[in-house]
Amino acid sequence: MPDLPPLPPVASQPLTVALLADNDAAHVSELLSAWAQHLDGMGRDYQLLLVDDGSADATTERADALRGQIPRLEVLRLEKRSGVGAALRMAISAAKHPLFLYTLCDPRFGPADLPRLLQAIDPVHCVTGYRAGRRVPLAWRTIGLLNRFLCRVILSAAPAPLPGWLGMKGHAVALLARVFFGVRNRDVLCPYRLARREIFARIPIQSDRTFAHVEMLAKANFLGCVLSEDVPLGDPGRPVRAEPRDGPDARFYQDFRRVLDRPYFGPTFLPAPEKAEPTETVPAG
Repeated sequence: MPDLPPLPPVASQPLTVALLADNDAAHVSELLSAWAQHLDGMGRDYQLLLVDDGSADATTERADALRGQIPRLEVLRLEKRSGVGAALRMAISAAKHPLFLYTLCDPRFGPADLPRLLQAIDPVHCVTGYRAGRRVPLAWRTIGLLNRFLCRVILSAAPAPLPGWLGMKGHAVALLARVFFGVRNRDVLCPYRLARREIFARIPIQSDRTFAHVEMLAKANFLGCVLSEDVPLGDPGRPVRAEPRDGPDARFYQDFRRVLDRPYFGPTFLPAPEKAEPTETVPAG
């Protein structure tokens, strides 16, 4: 198989970070401050978005109170609770920079993992995280070991072991994404993802709920975008866990059926990207 043509380097380009919030008043101020401090230290232009999915608490008010301290912060709000997919659509429509990272306004997903995703973005269109904080059950480790042994004997190549356990629902959704959409990523529901913003011109998000995470990868894969291997999140001693509430909700399979039957590929009209200001050079001598 021939090598894919190299993509233009983008890892050092300006960045939009979108935090998708849902009744997160308890930690929104701390997280926004942590993200702003981290992004300020990166030495590049950035845009920080807080998209509130119709929260019933003071999420929007507490985020708005920080706008004087964080000049690059923009606070957006859906009038009624619509789901993570709807919040992601709003974030994409407001993103201005060549790189786009989205995650939840959740203490598990902080800025410390961003450098790892940036290191992996240049040769690909999209990098997704992996929540590896739960040990794989013994039965599944045994099955995986046997599977790798057979693959090594028969095919002379074996898949890598699972970095962590996502729960039965999480792994079932990954299998569904591989069978129906050809997506090879393992944690397809992970809400910590970095992408070249340009790909969203052909990837409008149709789903309102958690299937939006899968839809993004499925459409990118169909369009021939290059997807990276999953990047484990968190510190080696404290990796991010996949919690039961992170699994598919009641609307998940409705959105799955809609995207499978009637996929829409745009075009999506995005705002013109903002470019970094040229650096002034001083002539030698």
